[in-house]
Amino acid sequence: MERRVDRCLQLLRTWAEKRVATGTEPPWAWYQYMKLIETVTAIQGGRAAVVQTASGALGIPEPAEPTDPKKGGVADIGTRPRRRRRDDPPLPM
Repeated sequence: MERRVDRCLQLLRTWAEKRVATGTEPPWAWYQYMKLIETVTAIQGGRAAVVQTASGALGIPEPAEPTDPKKGGVADIGTRPRRRRRDDPPLPM
């Protein structure tokens, strides 16, 4: 079933690209065909990003282990480093 959907999407995209390539369509139709081509391309890209499970359904692949942001070599420059408190600061007199 999934291969059939992929094949139909490819046929639809090819058909729309041929209609645009002929150049005989009115200007308003050209924009509609281009939107159709872009939409089908986005759907195909999204379908390619998922993997097929053993049951035949599509599933999202497992994400990689979360990385520790402190190990990435990124410096947090938005905060001031904390200073150790040794004594209370002197009060002005």
